Amino acid sequence: MAKKEENSSHKEKKSKKLSAGTIWTIKITIITLVLAFAVSFVTEIASTKSNIIVSVLLLIFLIAIAILFDAVGVAATSCDLPPLLSMASRKVKGAGMAVKLVKNAGKVSNICNDVIGDMAGIISGTCGAAIIIKILTYNDSLSEYSLLLGIVMSSIISAITVGGKAFFKGIAIKNSKEMILFAGRVLSVFSAKKRKK
Repeated sequence: MAKKEENSSHKEKKSKKLSAGTIWTIKITIITLVLAFAVSFVTEIASTKSNIIVSVLLLIFLIAIAILFDAVGVAATSCDLPPLLSMASRKVKGAGMAVKLVKNAGKVSNICNDVIGDMAGIISGTCGAAIIIKILTYNDSLSEYSLLLGIVMSSIISAITVGGKAFFKGIAIKNSKEMILFAGRVLSVFSAKKRKK
């Protein structure tokens, strides 16, 4: 009888864990949808209405965001907790937030790598397409090469993004403590501002 009760309580715990995971999945999907819509909308307007230099700068910014957030996500999953706990006990600035980031490494990685990193990567493709359209409007003679220009642009964006992520992954793994501590310091500034309000 006791074993049956243990089994039923064990099954209840499993179902609670599953439901918490499902809730997180639903939340992150909705957040991604809203963020992607807002950022895509702003990027589309900025890249189509502005001149080509602004569009190129926006593209560089989006690629940099994708690479940077991917590195932070990798650092969160590869960082050891004990050194950060020691720093947090000594009240090192940002260490408390860094501990939270490492303790929630799965969620941090999901947000940084999948939500922000991938979203910035996808939107940078849209921005690249807008740059090609601008080039074609400035120079009609290139219109017959529009397909080739689109392929070259998307290939360059993909190569820089993937190469950048690969390069910074190694840095993030080797310097995970420093990177997470820096992220903790940045986030602690925002959380301090919220507390003041």
